[in-house]
Amino acid sequence: MFSETEILALFNQPNTLQTPSQYYTVIVPVRFINSGKSICALEANWLEHMTNHFRKGSTLVHGFFNLGMINDTFQGTTDGMFIFEDPSVDDSRSVQGYDAIVVEQWTILDGVHVQEDYIPLLNSLAVYGWQLTCVLPTPIVKTKRDGKLATKQIVFLQRPFLPQKNKRKQPKVYSLTLFSVFILAKLVYFNLI
Repeated sequence: MFSETEILALFNQPNTLQTPSQYYTVIVPVRFINSGKSICALEANWLEHMTNHFRKGSTLVHGFFNLGMINDTFQGTTDGMFIFEDPSVDDSRSVQGYDAIVVEQWTILDGVHVQEDYIPLLNSLAVYGWQLTCVLPTPIVKTKRDGKLATKQIVFLQRPFLPQKNKRKQPKVYSLTLFSVFILAKLVYFNLI
């Protein structure tokens, strides 16, 4: 029996003529550690590999990794692939750079119900301009004390650089102790100053 696979793609066509976006990939090594038959930890230096791209004004669009077939002795690294969108501006002086943060988020599975708390997290960060760009699911699953399962996701957020406040140079103020005032008074008295 053959099954048909359909792929549906949606595209947004803006009314105004825009410079076409350019996309590129960034490979990030991801290290997995297993415990028995399941993966218990994931390590990657997300921001170390991505900060330059954010600073240049690129936006993170999607990320994923493929573990392939995992056997009981799987411990090692795989490559995570992250897709960035280049800023579509002709003048490189007007490119807006981004700050980025990475948050580990747990989602609780209660039977067929999913208990997530993304909304409070996203709302609390949105006040400061943070926008969700990518949620990377991981194969990490833990059983909580109450028997519910919890799965880990890696959440990527970014926001435009905040304007830097100009720090005015304040004149240095020297404080004089009582002893130094006494010495200064004696020097003035004896016309040494």
